[in-house]
Amino acid sequence: MLEARLWMTKKDKNFLGSGRIALLENIKKTGSIHAAAKAMKMSYKAAWDAVDAMNNLADTPLVERVSGGKGGGGTSLTPRAEELIEAFHTIEKKHRQFLDLFSKDYKTIEDMTSILDKIPLRLSARNQLMGVVTSIKADAVRAQVELTVKGFDKLYSSITLQSFENLGIGINDKVIAIIKASSIGISKQSPQDSSYENCLQGEIVQLLKGATHSEVTVELESKSTVTATLANSVVDELNLAKGQKVFAHFKASSVMLGA
Repeated sequence: MLEARLWMTKKDKNFLGSGRIALLENIKKTGSIHAAAKAMKMSYKAAWDAVDAMNNLADTPLVERVSGGKGGGGTSLTPRAEELIEAFHTIEKKHRQFLDLFSKDYKTIEDMTSILDKIPLRLSARNQLMGVVTSIKADAVRAQVELTVKGFDKLYSSITLQSFENLGIGINDKVIAIIKASSIGISKQSPQDSSYENCLQGEIVQLLKGATHSEVTVELESKSTVTATLANSVVDELNLAKGQKVFAHFKASSVMLGA
C-alpha cells in the first residue's frame, strides 16, 4: 500500500495537515486548547504554537477565545475554521483515492509512472457542474445518480454499474457532472419527449453565432450556466435571443461524472 503525507503550505510555511486538523476538531469538541492537547497526548505549548501558527497564516483567525459562561470562558472555532476542516477532508479523500489508484494495479515505481499519462489535466467538455449526490438508484447493469447543484437544480446521470463502483461515491459526496455542449437541446417549451431525464429552465445570457453553429448559454436557477451548441437553422427556427426564458434538456446517459 502506498502512503504519502498531505500538507498545505502558505507563505512557504506549514499551514494545515492531518495533525492540525485533528487539533482543531478536538478544540471544537472540548472547547479548550489544553483539553484538546491532552486528548491528543501532546504538550500544551505544542498545541498553542500550532494554533498560533494557523491563526497567523489564515486570512481570518481559526480559533478564538470565548469569554463568560459557566466555566469562565473557553476556546471555539470560527466559521472559517469549520470551512477549512471540511475542505481539507475532501482533499484528503481525493488524495487517498489517488494513492489507491497507484497501489491497486501497479507494483513497481516504474509501473506507477505510466498511470500519469492516463490522467487528463483538462477536459474538452464545455459544461462542468459541481453537485452533491442526493439519490442513487442502481440495478444489475446501470446506476442513476441524482445531483443537486448549489441547492437548486437537479441533474440525473445514468452510468454503468461498474463505472459507478469505480467512482466510489455515495450520498452527500461532491462530484462533477460533465456534459458536452452538443448533447444539450434548447426549447421554449418543456419538451414532451420523456427520454430527456434532464430538463432545466433558465434564461439565455449569451448567444454567439458562428458560420454554421451557435453557442447558446443558459443561466439556471442555481446561477450555474450550461452551454448548448446548436445549428444556426435551429436557432433561427426557434428565434432564440438573449434574455429569453428557455429549457435546456439532455439525456441522463449524456452526463458523465467525475469524483
